[in-house]
Amino acid sequence: MNTDNTLPDSTDQPTVDPVTMILAAIADVAPELEPELAELDHDVDFWTELQLDSMDHLSVMTRLAAQAGRDIPERDYPRLTTINELRTYLGGRQ
Repeated sequence: MNTDNTLPDSTDQPTVDPVTMILAAIADVAPELEPELAELDHDVDFWTELQLDSMDHLSVMTRLAAQAGRDIPERDYPRLTTINELRTYLGGRQ
């Protein structure tokens, strides 16, 4: 516990791995795909690979935005097609 009236070091706060967050969002939207997620290549277009439709896509992106605490503009969706692209995007935007 911090008792010296200074702000806590940001490293004291738990951080969620972006890949874990992405896979959890997909599993929340399409739980039947959870077994496939462990085998998913992080460099392939997972929307196509997992046969997710546009409503699934919107649901996943909305969940990720809420969990990350930031907006993901729809104009960015077309370039966020792989797990690694999403990981970089979520990890690099402040």
